[in-house]
Amino acid sequence: MTFRPLLLAAAASALAWPAATQPPTPAPSCTAKSAKLIAVNALAANPAAYSGTCVRLKGFWRDFGFYPTNAEAGVIDALSIAYLDGRRVGLYLSAADLARAPKSPAAASVYGTAGACEALGDPSKLTGYCAYKPGAYVAVAGIELSR
Repeated sequence: MTFRPLLLAAAASALAWPAATQPPTPAPSCTAKSAKLIAVNALAANPAAYSGTCVRLKGFWRDFGFYPTNAEAGVIDALSIAYLDGRRVGLYLSAADLARAPKSPAAASVYGTAGACEALGDPSKLTGYCAYKPGAYVAVAGIELSR
């Protein structure tokens, strides 16, 4: 009994499996000082216009989403509701920030490198926010809750 055909089939299957793309990361030059303040809904409505820009957003943080208002952040299933697609920004957070992400809306300020999910390629090969939703994202360099 030989296992060679089985090994070849397993190797071929592994090669055909789509490899996950690395999540976006903030540009090293993006700092709290260099970030340009823009409105959350401006980025959400036109992510391509800000792609690659170091931005700062002020709004409401919940899970790995960022919203212009507390009411929008508080909507049940706010990450998946289609009518918020043009108003919500996805966040690519560090593991530490993701672990402390609030489960209910919290006023916050975030800065990082903006982008458009569509520019990252096939959603089935992505991780995080852009694997689920199209639109704007921020690769987070820093985030803090408002006082």
